[in-house]
Amino acid sequence: MYPNGVNVLSLFTGIGGGEVALHRLGIHMRTVVSVEIGEVNRRILRGWWDQTQTGTLIEIADVKSLTDDRIATFVRRFGGFDLVIGGSPCNNLAGSNRHHRDGLEGEQSALFYHYFRIVDAVKSAMGRM
Repeated sequence: MYPNGVNVLSLFTGIGGGEVALHRLGIHMRTVVSVEIGEVNRRILRGWWDQTQTGTLIEIADVKSLTDDRIATFVRRFGGFDLVIGGSPCNNLAGSNRHHRDGLEGEQSALFYHYFRIVDAVKSAMGRM
């Protein structure tokens, strides 16, 4: 279906579980724009990427820095994204966090709203193509 590979926007990438899954499914990733704040996580993903992939990995540290204009630039540059993946932090939602369950208003879990902001920006930018 995608003989030249897919373009992926990976939000809250962590150590790259989604990318590893795509790789194991035999799906070539032409470009991955990875958004992950954890430096150690980025280093782990980069090490795996360099050993297993031939596509382009673009790393962005903070989801808050991924503006609508920056998204539109990536969409134009790569011809859009075939897949948007990721899972926002659930620190303030997790059952084991009995003392700081602030829900989606918690400091980490509020990042959930950026996921939808970014998906809307991708849709909008791709709709203008």
